[in-house]
Amino acid sequence: MEWLIPIIICVLVGVILLVVEMFMPGFGIPGISGSILLLAGIVMTWYEYGAKVGLGMAIAVLAVLGIVISISLKSINSGKMNSALILKDAVNDGGKSEREEMQLLVGKEGKTVTALRPVGAAEFECGKLNVQGDAEFIEKGVAVRIMRVDGTTIYVKRV
Repeated sequence: MEWLIPIIICVLVGVILLVVEMFMPGFGIPGISGSILLLAGIVMTWYEYGAKVGLGMAIAVLAVLGIVISISLKSINSGKMNSALILKDAVNDGGKSEREEMQLLVGKEGKTVTALRPVGAAEFECGKLNVQGDAEFIEKGVAVRIMRVDGTTIYVKRV
């Protein structure tokens, strides 16, 4: 029973250090330290409580680690957390992000190259783009205007 608190501390600190390693890429000290602490917690459990409990602890640590890493990655992708590993916006040679460049297309007029059912292609002064009709069928050869850009989806409406 005297080993219980050090085991819990090793496992908790080990998981925290591995999550920190995900957010701060670099030399790997938090990742290596976290892995050593997790292994130490499993070995202490094995030594104190036997092989079955030690194996159960190893499975539990892997499950908890998988859940924590999964939640962390989902929160990074949803924008709730930031990480140096995830590139939010691609930047071109002019210093503008791709998102800013796409917003410059709003208001431009062109002609449909294919029928929009609701997705198709349209020709604009900047070239041929994949577009989506704004809730209506649009025939080939019809003049359209870019109404909004949502991510990489360009919404057009008949002029």
